[in-house]
Amino acid sequence: MIRRNLILLVAWLLATLPGHATDYRKLSGHVRGIMLRQEAMAASRQAVRQPQQPQRQLTAFVRINPTQASRLWQQYGCRPYARYGDLAIVGIPVCNVGPMSDDPAVRRIEASPSGHTTMDTTAIIVGANRLHIPPRNLLLQPFTGHGVVVGIMDIGFDLTHPNFYDASATNYRIGAFWDQLSRDTVGSQLPVGRDYVGADVVRAQQHSTDGLMQTHGTHTLGIAAGSGYQSTYRGIAFDSDICIVSNAVTESIALIDSTDLDKYTTAIDALGFKYIFDYADSQGKPCVASLSEGYPPYLDEEDSLYAAFLDSLSGPGHIIVASAGNEGIAKTYAGKPKGVVAAGAFIQAPNSQAFYRMKADGPMALSVYAYSGGSQVPTDTLRFASADIPVDSLKADTLFIKGDTCAVLVGRYPSAFAADTVYNVYLLANKALTSLANIALVMEGKETQAELFGSSSYSLANLPTDQRWNTAVSAHNIHAPGCFPSVICVGATAHRLGFTNYKGVYNDYSAGRTVGCISPYSSTGPAMNNLTKPNVVAPGDNIISSYSSYYIEANPEAGDINSDVEHFDFQGRTYAWNANTGTSMAAPVVAGVIALWLQARPDLTPQEVADVLSRTCRHPETTLTYPNPTYGYGEIDAYRGLLELLGINRIEGVSLHQPARLHITMQDGQLQLQFDETPSAPLNIRIYTLNGTLVHSTTSAAATSIPLPSLSTGLYVIQADCPDRRFTGSQIVRF
Repeated sequence: MIRRNLILLVAWLLATLPGHATDYRKLSGHVRGIMLRQEAMAASRQAVRQPQQPQRQLTAFVRINPTQASRLWQQYGCRPYARYGDLAIVGIPVCNVGPMSDDPAVRRIEASPSGHTTMDTTAIIVGANRLHIPPRNLLLQPFTGHGVVVGIMDIGFDLTHPNFYDASATNYRIGAFWDQLSRDTVGSQLPVGRDYVGADVVRAQQHSTDGLMQTHGTHTLGIAAGSGYQSTYRGIAFDSDICIVSNAVTESIALIDSTDLDKYTTAIDALGFKYIFDYADSQGKPCVASLSEGYPPYLDEEDSLYAAFLDSLSGPGHIIVASAGNEGIAKTYAGKPKGVVAAGAFIQAPNSQAFYRMKADGPMALSVYAYSGGSQVPTDTLRFASADIPVDSLKADTLFIKGDTCAVLVGRYPSAFAADTVYNVYLLANKALTSLANIALVMEGKETQAELFGSSSYSLANLPTDQRWNTAVSAHNIHAPGCFPSVICVGATAHRLGFTNYKGVYNDYSAGRTVGCISPYSSTGPAMNNLTKPNVVAPGDNIISSYSSYYIEANPEAGDINSDVEHFDFQGRTYAWNANTGTSMAAPVVAGVIALWLQARPDLTPQEVADVLSRTCRHPETTLTYPNPTYGYGEIDAYRGLLELLGINRIEGVSLHQPARLHITMQDGQLQLQFDETPSAPLNIRIYTLNGTLVHSTTSAAATSIPLPSLSTGLYVIQADCPDRRFTGSQIVRF
């Protein structure tokens, strides 16, 4: 979600920190801003004698002395929603946040606004519209996701789409649905919205509250778990059970009462993950939960409780997957190592406001240089020394640029978890910043390591104006929660470079892309907390999946309708398959694959998933070492991962890949072979049990059906060998 820092700026300027019973060192940046806004508004109302406003509620993470939990909740009017040891999620009256922070039993209070969807768009990335389905070898038999819950937290769900029935379109598969934006909250025990449980109850809702204006979740759910309904656009875990949460993001603000905005934080998203896992536990099934959303994290430490909460949720049979973000093209980072006197970059901000973050491990100064009228020397300069900015305060000054103005404000606060000092840098101009002048942010201090962070909305640039300040790179732009340790973070690769829409028009998005390699928009690590992220990459370009019929109905002139590849009718409504692009699309590919792995190993842990990825991923660029900040461990290989989990990779003579031109299944006691073309030589077929015992061997000269001896019920691996290597490989089958 877009940070409300700029909105809170006036509050910060008006508020005076001394004299309040608030320990600001215990508050994350977002909570700190809420408190300052609250204090400023209270002072303003008192000055003009306005009536008291309704009490606002904040949903937040808190770290406490667990022996004091009951007392804290009662004393400060908190409503607890979840607790793991000393970490809890609670609803807190905003007026009580200050006194609660000053309580010795409270160690930390954190919350951040929720994220935004991480799909590619014309305006943000490279002109690609929306983007396709993963390679066929990801759709594995007999592993279909059966007995596994796939959870999706997203926006814009069409609950009636036939993609969410089984392949026969008779059995509905969404078992539970929490609509966090619903205003029908009477009797609900949830902090926001309400939930619906049972196939008939869920389907009767027709769409999520935001379903007339959003469709993103319909698409991502289809990628992970769609049945494909009479099409080739089947999802990965197409036989899984489904649980969904419709959450709030930037695009949802219009649907939220302004007095409730502080309820919708990352703590609510964390409860969304818990809701999915709780549902799976109630069904006695393992679960993978996927989120195709994210946000630039407050400087890693600020989201520590969110990360810790997801660590507590994750474990055997509980896996969280999140998209890396689409910040790859934008330059979002500039670093100044120790020993370097000064380093910096130019801002690239198309609006009149911009927000950047810095951290430094010692004393430093920030200089702001304006180069107007094509000048290659600064026409105006501001300098902010850390020694002149008290902790938990803000210093402001103004650039004057040929009759225009740009206010620059630098706030400073200590990190709660590291030796670094964190700085927020705000720029507010009377017109678009890029039209004023070339403005450089320069970090100074030879003995200090300092880092400057932007985002795709407020990025950095290297300009010929002054080449001293050309240190901007695309790095350190992995979104949260993908940057957290226990979350499997997913970047995107390019496979399908275009598609033909339902009007017969071919959309070519091949520019800047190499088949099988990283997509240019995919965010690049390392993460702000210096973890190697992403963990893995998967197809993200031109992924074809389900689209919301309600969105199409409500927005008949929307431009993205031109990315529909097919329209069809089901039970009196018109539905669509649509092509879309982004790490939003790559994340549910990985979630679907992990669902297949959970079918094989229901107790699989996040660490074991990472271990499998480290041993089985494809390495798109062989000149790189893996893991790396672009690909992580590489591109996911669903089949090889299954071989690893089942131990089949240790059977001598069994290929670690499927045949390229041969498809093998088992039916009615016979081996069924389907050839894409006739092989030039006979095939040798061997059948092994999972412990490596050879139970049958035969030779086939392109026969399509091979009788088998009597075999016990279970899984077997078929190995086909042929001089024509296109027909060589292995396949897991169920007998």
